[in-house]
Amino acid sequence: MSMQKNVTARVSDTKNMWYYFFIFVFFFLVFPLGSLNAESRKVRIGIFPAAPLVLEKENKPQGLFIDLIEYFSSKLDWNIQYVRGTWSDLLVSLEKGEIDLLPAVGYTSQRAEKYDFSKNPVYIDSGVLFTSPKITLHTIFDLQGKRVAAVRGSIFTTGFIEYMNSFGVNCEIVLTDDNMTVMENISNGVVDAGVCIYSLGNELARQYSVSITPISFSPIALEFAVPKGKNTDLLKDINRLLEPMINDPNSLYSQSFRKWTTPPLSGILPLWFKWFIIGIFGVGLFLVLWNFILKRQVVLKTKYLELEISEHKKAEEKITQTLHEKETLIRELYHRTKNTMQVIRGMVVLQGEDFPENKEIQHLVKNTEDRIQAMSLVHQMLYQSQNLSKISIKEYIFELTDLILRSFGFSEEQISINMKIDEQFFLLDTAIPFGLILNELITNSLKYAFPDHRKGVVSISLVRNDENKNSFEYSDNGVGVPDGFNFREQNTLGLKLIHSIGEQQMMGKISFKNDNGVACFFAFPINLYKARV
Repeated sequence: MSMQKNVTARVSDTKNMWYYFFIFVFFFLVFPLGSLNAESRKVRIGIFPAAPLVLEKENKPQGLFIDLIEYFSSKLDWNIQYVRGTWSDLLVSLEKGEIDLLPAVGYTSQRAEKYDFSKNPVYIDSGVLFTSPKITLHTIFDLQGKRVAAVRGSIFTTGFIEYMNSFGVNCEIVLTDDNMTVMENISNGVVDAGVCIYSLGNELARQYSVSITPISFSPIALEFAVPKGKNTDLLKDINRLLEPMINDPNSLYSQSFRKWTTPPLSGILPLWFKWFIIGIFGVGLFLVLWNFILKRQVVLKTKYLELEISEHKKAEEKITQTLHEKETLIRELYHRTKNTMQVIRGMVVLQGEDFPENKEIQHLVKNTEDRIQAMSLVHQMLYQSQNLSKISIKEYIFELTDLILRSFGFSEEQISINMKIDEQFFLLDTAIPFGLILNELITNSLKYAFPDHRKGVVSISLVRNDENKNSFEYSDNGVGVPDGFNFREQNTLGLKLIHSIGEQQMMGKISFKNDNGVACFFAFPINLYKARV
């Protein structure tokens, strides 16, 4: 009995084993092993030159859209097959279903009839016009009658034609297969200008001799596109993955956007800078060698110069002593001349006191005294100056004006003096006659322009126009002179002195004007005399 039970158990186990074996074979045949590990989705993606959105570098696709495609592929297990072609050819291939996905496609209602688009725009771009640096284009009207290159089938070509027609501008459109050909035609002078997408145009402008113009048009959203009614699962997955990345500053989309749209800081030194460094090094080497040669020459000449220096020092000491003696004598001469003039002035004043009732004599004495003071002041300033030949004319005018005002009993509150004097230094031979002219003009104003000591303004300007001319202007806002008054035909000594000194001695030109007071204009050469000291 026991043996029978064991045999029965073995038969039962064998049946169970065959049962499970047949179930395994059934499932293996009905559900192949490949179904457990589903094949990756093969996605044919068209690519074309559109930097920085789509580009190839070292035969590897790159760019903003490519970064997103690679990200989608890693998340969705795509088997990507890139299909290269021109823009117009790829659009046709997408419409026929020969490719599954095309990046950087501008959305329009006409294209929406042929393709389905992703939900979220990846990039906003626009068309822009490029031209040769030799041609200047400011507005669309400057294109009248010109030749313009544009990509065949591009939405920006259509947009440019519509933009041009809206302004009634006529130009010849030259169609090309891609944007690089557009730039080549501009550089080679085949066309006057070219239409290009803004983002790609900026990249190509680094390679071709073209300039961007302010003429832009057709802003458009760039998205992913698939054939109409096909590959909706691709768009669904793209929208699902892209949407949360749009507003996330740390998402792959945001990082890639900054990477491809922000100009990189170039770490490559420009060629001119390299040549500049080489030039600096060469100049430095030359200077070192030249310095060595000069040092050799200096050593050879030093001994010779030391002998000469000792002799020159002796001669210099003798010359210095002689010059010091000469300077002392000249200063003493100026001092004595000034004192002599003051003695003459005192004698004239004393002589005038003998005729206190004679106004004519008193008037003559006052005029003579002022003229002597004007000349004496020059000698006083020369005596006090470091330069024995010249005085500061600005300082001289200030002191002479103040001296005359005080001598007539006018205060600064009564007579305002407006001065515009260039800093110059006049020789003795020029300063004395100039001072006499200024003395006569100020004296005349204080005597006649402001009766009863009324308040007034005197303006004095001395400007150096060029190397050989000085322009002197004097004016007051006093009562003026009667109409028809001829300054040249007057017999007064003051006006005769002004014309005689100004035009004969100083070789200048003097004119007067009567307009809200008296104005005098005097232009005279600067280098009339040479320094004698």
